[in-house]
Amino acid sequence: MLSQTVMRKVEDIADFASKQSATSYEEYIRLFSIYLDDEFKKYRPINEVTQFAKKYGYIPKDERR
Repeated sequence: MLSQTVMRKVEDIADFASKQSATSYEEYIRLFSIYLDDEFKKYRPINEVTQFAKKYGYIPKDERR
């Protein structure tokens, strides 16, 4: 189970990516996925974070173009 702190961090990253991307949904997804990977690159278990982040549009590295 993810802590409230981790969930808030994912939500903050989603908000930041949304502001950075302006109105482009594709850019939002790209930025959110990159920012999330950077922020949680050493977090374990990462699969719990990515499952939660998928609600916000996260795309795993191996599925990105």
